[in-house]
Amino acid sequence: MNQNSTDVTHAWQTYQKQLLSFVRGKVNKHEDAEDILNDVFVSLIKKADAQDMPKHVAGWLYHVTKNKIIDYYRTHKTFEALPEDLVAESKSEEQHSVGQLSHCLTPMIKDLPDIFQQVLMLSEIEGKTNKVVAEELGLSLSAVKSRILRGRKKLNQSILNCCTLYRNKAGEVVDYEQKINGYCHQFKN
Repeated sequence: MNQNSTDVTHAWQTYQKQLLSFVRGKVNKHEDAEDILNDVFVSLIKKADAQDMPKHVAGWLYHVTKNKIIDYYRTHKTFEALPEDLVAESKSEEQHSVGQLSHCLTPMIKDLPDIFQQVLMLSEIEGKTNKVVAEELGLSLSAVKSRILRGRKKLNQSILNCCTLYRNKAGEVVDYEQKINGYCHQFKN
């Protein structure tokens, strides 16, 4: 047995109970706490195998343990499911709001400089791929991508000048509220 293996064994014997207690204070399920602790020691074993043992093992173990707990909560988010009737109602309201907002897009796109109008109409409104848009307009694919990106930025600014958008946690628009200003009235259907 080499020195690093001895150090890992010593660390396990010395800190295992303390670390498990530390993790159990942060994580409800005992099995999950044990999994986190095992992950910590697997990381230590990998360091030992790479001949890269930390100088201060105790501090390193607590630091890695804290990070593993954070990772655990990032990947084990639990949510209670909404009742089906609320889910269906919520989705139909979101679709209605997004549908209303999309009616404003065409006039906003037509208000953009000419260089962006065609590519956005073809890609965003007609749903054509960048490659098809490039072929139809006789442009390179990179030129189309660039114009779409720049046009979307300008379109986004027009939308934000005209509306307050409400997004879900995934960043999708779920509702909007039209601002009362002169800029928006030019886009009414």
